[in-house]
Amino acid sequence: DDTLPPEATEHVVNDRWTWISANPAPYSGTRAHQSDDAAGQHCHFFVAERSPLVVNAGDTLFAYVYLDPVRPPRQLVLSWLADDHWEHRAYWGENLINEGIDGGPGRRAMGPLPPTGQWVRLEVPAHAVDLENRTATGMGFTLFDGRATWDRAGKVGR
Repeated sequence: DDTLPPEATEHVVNDRWTWISANPAPYSGTRAHQSDDAAGQHCHFFVAERSPLVVNAGDTLFAYVYLDPVRPPRQLVLSWLADDHWEHRAYWGENLINEGIDGGPGRRAMGPLPPTGQWVRLEVPAHAVDLENRTATGMGFTLFDGRATWDRAGKVGR
């Protein structure tokens, strides 16, 4: 919330890390990070090997997202780095980003896009993306078209 894990490195693909405090107001804390308003696939992600997220059996992963009501994305994807690969992805909306095998833990459909213009908590059961009993060392925020703002992300246990 409000910052990346300690010693995390930021990375981008056709996007950038933009921290905001308004438009929209953050869901939690004082800052959120916003994707660029761009066409096609674009993402920003971090790697934090010294601050891993230990995911246990029964955990649920989450992230808060606000979809731009004027330029909503057609697809959004959350991804996690574990065991030196990114084959742990969940998506909402259309199936436009061809990463991982659709229907498997590398590209798991979670349903339609959430409503625009409001904060929504996205939830992913860890088992759905093969993250139970693994250690995640990175997280990605990917869109196809449009813009979204992202806030607090993490896990909750059973």
